[in-house]
Amino acid sequence: MSSIYKLDIQGMRKAFNDFHKTLYGRTAFFVAYFIPILSFLAMFGFMIVLFIKPETSSYIAFYSALGVFIVSFMIGTAYYYHEVRDFLREK
Repeated sequence: MSSIYKLDIQGMRKAFNDFHKTLYGRTAFFVAYFIPILSFLAMFGFMIVLFIKPETSSYIAFYSALGVFIVSFMIGTAYYYHEVRDFLREK
């Protein structure tokens, strides 16, 4: 497995599984998705606050958390896929 671009879906699953079995793979996953998970939880909390007491500041906080979630999820996913690609190249 030298190139991630030549893999089918089963090969991709095996590559992600092999990468996740390493300590570095688990650490990269944590680093990549820690901020998106926290911002998703904050977004969920702000959504509950909006149902209880809708105010302008609550909407701003909700949409800010939504924006942080989307951007950090895209950056984290790009980072994680980059690390998987490097793992396959070295393997």
